[in-house]
Amino acid sequence: MIRPKSQATADAVPANGMLRRLFWAGAAFAFFGSLILYARTMEATASFWDSGEFIASAYILGIPHSPGTPLFILVAKVASLLPIPFLSIAQRVNLLSAFCGAAGVLFVYALAVRIFDDMAGQSKSLSDGLVRIGGALTGALFLAFSDSHWTNSVEAEVYGMSTAFMGFMTWLALKWGDLPKTPRSTSLIYLVFYLLALSVGFHLGTVLVFSGIFFFVLMSKDRPFTTAEWFLASFSLALFMADATIYRNGGLTVFLLLVYAVVLAWQYSRGRSFAAACAGLFLLGLTVHLYLYLRSMHNPAIDEGDPETWRNLYAVLRREQYPPTSVIHRKADFLWQLQHFNGYFQAQFQMFSAYVGRLNLGSLIPVALGIWGMVDQFAKHRKTFVMLFVTQLVMSLGLIVFLNFSDSEVRERDYFYSPAFYYFAIYIGIGAASVLNELKGVFARWGRPVLATGAVAAAMAIMPLFTLKTHFFTHDRSRSVICAEYARNMLVCLEPNAILFTNGDNDTFPLWYIQEVEGYRRDVKVVNLSLLNTPWYIKQCRDNIPPETQVAEGGKFPIVWRDDQIDALTPVPSEGGWLLIRDLAVDHIIRTNRFQRPIYFAVTIPAATFAPYREILEMEGLAYKVVPRKGERMVNVPKLEDCIVNQYQYSGILTADWKRDDSVHRQQYVVHLIQNYSVAFMELSFAKHEEGNHEAAIEYMLTAQEISPHLDPPRQLLGLYYMDAGDTTRAIQHYLEVLKDRPNDFQAMYRLANVYERTGQYDKALEMIQPILADDPEARDLMVTAYTLAARGGMVPRAREYLTDWIARHPGDTEARKMLEDFDRVLSEERSAQP
Repeated sequence: MIRPKSQATADAVPANGMLRRLFWAGAAFAFFGSLILYARTMEATASFWDSGEFIASAYILGIPHSPGTPLFILVAKVASLLPIPFLSIAQRVNLLSAFCGAAGVLFVYALAVRIFDDMAGQSKSLSDGLVRIGGALTGALFLAFSDSHWTNSVEAEVYGMSTAFMGFMTWLALKWGDLPKTPRSTSLIYLVFYLLALSVGFHLGTVLVFSGIFFFVLMSKDRPFTTAEWFLASFSLALFMADATIYRNGGLTVFLLLVYAVVLAWQYSRGRSFAAACAGLFLLGLTVHLYLYLRSMHNPAIDEGDPETWRNLYAVLRREQYPPTSVIHRKADFLWQLQHFNGYFQAQFQMFSAYVGRLNLGSLIPVALGIWGMVDQFAKHRKTFVMLFVTQLVMSLGLIVFLNFSDSEVRERDYFYSPAFYYFAIYIGIGAASVLNELKGVFARWGRPVLATGAVAAAMAIMPLFTLKTHFFTHDRSRSVICAEYARNMLVCLEPNAILFTNGDNDTFPLWYIQEVEGYRRDVKVVNLSLLNTPWYIKQCRDNIPPETQVAEGGKFPIVWRDDQIDALTPVPSEGGWLLIRDLAVDHIIRTNRFQRPIYFAVTIPAATFAPYREILEMEGLAYKVVPRKGERMVNVPKLEDCIVNQYQYSGILTADWKRDDSVHRQQYVVHLIQNYSVAFMELSFAKHEEGNHEAAIEYMLTAQEISPHLDPPRQLLGLYYMDAGDTTRAIQHYLEVLKDRPNDFQAMYRLANVYERTGQYDKALEMIQPILADDPEARDLMVTAYTLAARGGMVPRAREYLTDWIARHPGDTEARKMLEDFDRVLSEERSAQP
């Protein structure tokens, strides 16, 4: 908060109220401007990854994946109940993220102003106020329009809430630093400990903000508690984090807790209650996780980890479902991991896209401002510098070391580093204010400090608009319904009471969303193969049947194992390696079912996973159905055609006239997912081609290409399909267009050569074969093809040259030598026959 004092200067403020109103005007602009932007661009429904699971869990008060995020689920449930007209349940939960994202932007603004006050002194004039407001807005708006924070603010995720809490707790620590050091002021420290524990209820990483707060309090003088008490209070948090992340030894944790409790009791008996109060409030905040224990007893449709026992609850909190991360054994080269982070960092605030090598020129100005702010804060106020820098260091380098990402992650991981980008935005605000402060001194000598400072401050605050323009299209999710439609399309063609095996998050969570929130096809039992490796999930599949299915099937699910049999399941060796628990469970379900209920495998499942059943699977759109007959690559062509042509919806993918729709941005993982539609159209095209329906085959292959232009089969096959349909001109034109875009596409060259050969254009066919043969001169079949084309085209010397050159390099090739002899004999006979 700005705390102005009157001073007799040219731009002296006549009353403190003006600066206060200026500060609050900037705060309102930062918050409401961000909120309007995020509300305008937020996802229209659920989005891929965790969003669908979070929305569904909030709606039914379920339990999402470990560690359960109970506080987020409860707050999101309240958001879903808000009577906001024209907003769906998904949009209301997405709006919660928008609100939290805007709150995070607000705290960046407030922190930049507050910290610069410590660095430069309290505002004494209107130009001082403009320096602080202009600089703080610059940092806040760069954050608002940044890549990761914007993404986290437009979909149902926990990261917007996490960074908002981080900013708030940092502000509380600074507020405590302003107050006289009395037991009364210590209530703010108590509040920080309580909020830290509460924040575990939506993301464990939020607790890391305490790293900077710890050193800030440690460096503060005249504390009403001792250094030993501060370390003792902080041990509660350190013990919790260690148990949750570093080791899995529950016995050690219990022992340390007992020792800690004894020490706290001893301190309390001596009249020193500070550490005990902090530990007690931290424990109180953690009790939000009792929601998981109580709710799981009611067996909601989404009940991951089944934490209805204390042991299961402990396992969920410690994420025992996932393998522990080692910081010793690196999953990738550390320099690569640094560059991995740096790539995300440079993309955050870019004002335009221009690279020189790995240097993003579009980010130079905000990054330079941030570095300037960091250096200036170090020079002018060490205590707040230590707090901010330690937090920044832990959120960046610390997470790089701890998270230990590999170079083959299943998705982009920038969201884990969101706090690092968040705190760097504060540095940008400080740096912008520092630059303005230097310029203010120059303007003062000109005699117009207020006008000039205000103009430059406005220009500084306008710079983030370039980042807004750069990122707007890629972050505007307002018309994106691809996720919800993908879920609907996955279910729409399944027979009643079906069982559908899915692979992971992106083909499961959208289905949970559309079933639980929109009530669509709840008769289908979705079985996630990743979760099927856990005993608790196998039991839930057996016991928790939707009412819609119970009415039709009497509540039966084809698992007859008892609990003790399920608990005893372990992977078993096989000829091909190991059969996982999921493999045993899938086999048990299929054998027990005996074709009583339709069973499907989603096309998103890796082929190796359903390989044992490949000969009894028949494609019907986005799923393979288990059928009571055997075959090779079976396709139910009428069902497939009805599904993908008449039943499926392609908003944001295809226009009404079946052309590519580029009006909605598609992230790379979405591009990968929707190529399943392309595969379905290609399969239908193959079938139509085999039937001799060349027109339909071409039409469906073109649709596949519209959806996924990067796929190779349409590029390679369309020309041949045109040829089979009798359209030689289009066949040639197609391959020429492919080669124009991909000049070294040897496969396209070879296929174009086939077209030229079939039309008698042997010289042009040979022209296509020659580069391929030059690239692989040892390819005998290419040599024979080139020889044949030259011979048929009447290019006798060239044809003979292919054979003689080959024989010279392969003297043992008797077949080639025989071909040369036959060729020479034919030539000799033709010459003898000439008059």
